[in-house]
Amino acid sequence: MTSTEHHSLEQLGNPEMTFSPTAQMLAKAIDDSGLTQRDIADRVGFKHANVITMMKQGLTRVPLDRIPALAQALGLDQTTFLLVAIEEYHQGVYEILSDTLGLPFTDAEQGLVVMFRMANLRTEIELDGPFRKALEGLLELAEAANMH
Repeated sequence: MTSTEHHSLEQLGNPEMTFSPTAQMLAKAIDDSGLTQRDIADRVGFKHANVITMMKQGLTRVPLDRIPALAQALGLDQTTFLLVAIEEYHQGVYEILSDTLGLPFTDAEQGLVVMFRMANLRTEIELDGPFRKALEGLLELAEAANMH
Protein backbone atom coordinates (compact mmCIF):
# COMPACT_ATOMS: atom_id res chain seq x y z
CA MET A 1 0.00 0.00 0.00
CA THR A 2 1.42 3.40 -0.97
CA SER A 3 1.56 6.36 1.38
CA THR A 4 -1.19 8.09 -0.61
CA GLU A 5 -3.45 5.05 -0.40
CA HIS A 6 -2.78 4.77 3.33
CA HIS A 7 -3.70 8.43 3.87
CA SER A 8 -6.86 8.03 1.79
CA LEU A 9 -7.97 5.05 3.88
CA GLU A 10 -7.33 6.99 7.08
CA GLN A 11 -9.39 9.89 5.77
CA LEU A 12 -12.45 7.72 5.20
CA GLY A 13 -12.93 7.73 8.96
CA ASN A 14 -12.67 11.53 9.05
CA PRO A 15 -13.60 13.10 5.71
CA GLU A 16 -12.47 16.58 6.77
CA MET A 17 -8.92 15.44 7.60
CA THR A 18 -6.32 15.29 4.84
CA PHE A 19 -2.56 15.00 4.74
CA SER A 20 -2.36 16.42 1.23
CA PRO A 21 -0.93 19.97 1.11
CA THR A 22 -2.73 20.53 -2.19
CA ALA A 23 -6.06 19.37 -0.77
CA GLN A 24 -5.54 21.48 2.36
CA MET A 25 -4.85 24.56 0.25
CA LEU A 26 -7.92 23.85 -1.88
CA ALA A 27 -10.14 23.16 1.15
CA LYS A 28 -9.17 26.45 2.82
CA ALA A 29 -9.79 28.39 -0.38
CA ILE A 30 -13.19 26.72 -0.84
CA ASP A 31 -14.17 27.43 2.76
CA ASP A 32 -13.04 31.06 2.45
CA SER A 33 -14.71 31.60 -0.94
CA GLY A 34 -18.34 31.39 0.14
CA LEU A 35 -19.07 29.48 -3.08
CA THR A 36 -20.91 26.20 -3.21
CA GLN A 37 -19.12 23.21 -4.63
CA ARG A 38 -21.67 23.25 -7.48
CA ASP A 39 -20.69 26.89 -8.23
CA ILE A 40 -17.02 25.95 -8.27
CA ALA A 41 -17.61 22.87 -10.44
CA ASP A 42 -19.54 24.99 -12.95
CA ARG A 43 -16.86 27.69 -13.08
CA VAL A 44 -14.04 25.18 -13.48
CA GLY A 45 -15.82 22.88 -15.92
CA PHE A 46 -16.45 19.78 -13.82
CA LYS A 47 -19.67 17.96 -14.65
CA HIS A 48 -20.16 16.60 -11.11
CA ALA A 49 -19.76 18.70 -7.95
CA ASN A 50 -18.72 15.66 -5.93
CA VAL A 51 -15.32 15.83 -7.67
CA ILE A 52 -14.70 19.07 -5.76
CA THR A 53 -15.46 17.25 -2.49
CA MET A 54 -13.12 14.41 -3.39
CA MET A 55 -10.28 16.82 -4.22
CA LYS A 56 -10.95 18.90 -1.09
CA GLN A 57 -10.70 15.77 1.05
CA GLY A 58 -7.57 14.55 -0.71
CA LEU A 59 -9.32 11.45 -2.03
CA THR A 60 -8.43 12.36 -5.60
CA ARG A 61 -5.71 14.57 -7.01
CA VAL A 62 -6.38 18.03 -8.33
CA PRO A 63 -5.82 17.80 -12.10
CA LEU A 64 -2.93 20.09 -12.97
CA ASP A 65 -4.74 21.37 -16.05
CA ARG A 66 -7.62 22.60 -13.85
CA ILE A 67 -5.41 24.53 -11.42
CA PRO A 68 -5.57 27.85 -13.33
CA ALA A 69 -9.38 27.78 -13.41
CA LEU A 70 -9.62 26.66 -9.77
CA ALA A 71 -7.17 29.37 -8.72
CA GLN A 72 -9.17 32.03 -10.55
CA ALA A 73 -12.51 30.83 -9.17
CA LEU A 74 -11.20 30.68 -5.61
CA GLY A 75 -8.85 33.66 -5.54
CA LEU A 76 -5.72 31.54 -5.12
CA ASP A 77 -2.29 32.44 -6.41
CA GLN A 78 -2.10 30.22 -9.49
CA THR A 79 1.68 29.77 -9.38
CA THR A 80 1.76 28.83 -5.71
CA PHE A 81 -1.14 26.40 -6.08
CA LEU A 82 0.47 24.76 -9.11
CA LEU A 83 3.85 24.42 -7.39
CA VAL A 84 2.28 22.90 -4.27
CA ALA A 85 0.51 20.32 -6.46
CA ILE A 86 3.59 19.54 -8.56
CA GLU A 87 5.73 19.17 -5.45
CA GLU A 88 3.22 16.75 -3.93
CA TYR A 89 2.27 14.75 -7.02
CA HIS A 90 5.50 14.83 -9.03
CA GLN A 91 8.44 15.31 -6.65
CA GLY A 92 11.07 14.56 -9.31
CA VAL A 93 9.61 17.10 -11.74
CA TYR A 94 9.41 19.68 -8.95
CA GLU A 95 13.09 19.14 -8.10
CA ILE A 96 14.09 19.59 -11.75
CA LEU A 97 12.01 22.76 -12.03
CA SER A 98 13.47 24.09 -8.78
CA ASP A 99 17.03 23.37 -9.85
CA THR A 100 16.60 24.63 -13.39
CA LEU A 101 14.38 27.65 -12.83
CA GLY A 102 15.31 28.54 -9.27
CA LEU A 103 11.77 27.88 -8.01
CA PRO A 104 9.79 28.70 -6.11
CA PHE A 105 9.60 32.47 -6.15
CA THR A 106 7.96 33.99 -3.13
CA ASP A 107 5.18 36.51 -3.79
CA ALA A 108 7.63 39.30 -2.90
CA GLU A 109 10.26 37.99 -5.34
CA GLN A 110 7.68 37.63 -8.08
CA GLY A 111 6.54 41.19 -7.39
CA LEU A 112 10.08 42.49 -7.75
CA VAL A 113 10.53 40.71 -11.06
CA VAL A 114 7.23 42.11 -12.38
CA MET A 115 8.16 45.64 -11.27
CA PHE A 116 11.59 45.31 -12.85
CA ARG A 117 10.10 44.10 -16.14
CA MET A 118 7.52 46.89 -16.18
CA ALA A 119 10.18 49.51 -15.51
CA ASN A 120 12.42 48.02 -18.17
CA LEU A 121 9.63 48.19 -20.77
CA ARG A 122 9.36 51.93 -20.28
CA THR A 123 13.07 52.66 -20.54
CA GLU A 124 16.44 51.25 -19.71
CA ILE A 125 16.74 50.97 -15.96
CA GLU A 126 19.43 53.16 -14.50
CA LEU A 127 21.27 51.49 -11.66
CA ASP A 128 21.77 54.75 -9.78
CA GLY A 129 20.32 56.39 -6.71
CA PRO A 130 17.62 54.70 -4.63
CA PHE A 131 17.19 51.73 -6.97
CA ARG A 132 20.88 50.90 -6.78
CA LYS A 133 20.82 51.30 -2.99
CA ALA A 134 17.78 48.98 -2.73
CA LEU A 135 19.43 46.37 -4.94
CA GLU A 136 22.63 46.51 -2.92
CA GLY A 137 20.61 46.05 0.28
CA LEU A 138 18.82 43.04 -1.20
CA LEU A 139 22.10 41.52 -2.31
CA GLU A 140 23.58 42.00 1.16
CA LEU A 141 20.55 40.29 2.73
CA ALA A 142 20.77 37.40 0.27
CA GLU A 143 24.48 37.01 0.93
CA ALA A 144 23.92 37.01 4.70
CA ALA A 145 21.12 34.45 4.34
CA ASN A 146 23.34 32.17 2.26
CA MET A 147 26.10 32.27 4.89
CA HIS A 148 23.80 30.67 7.50
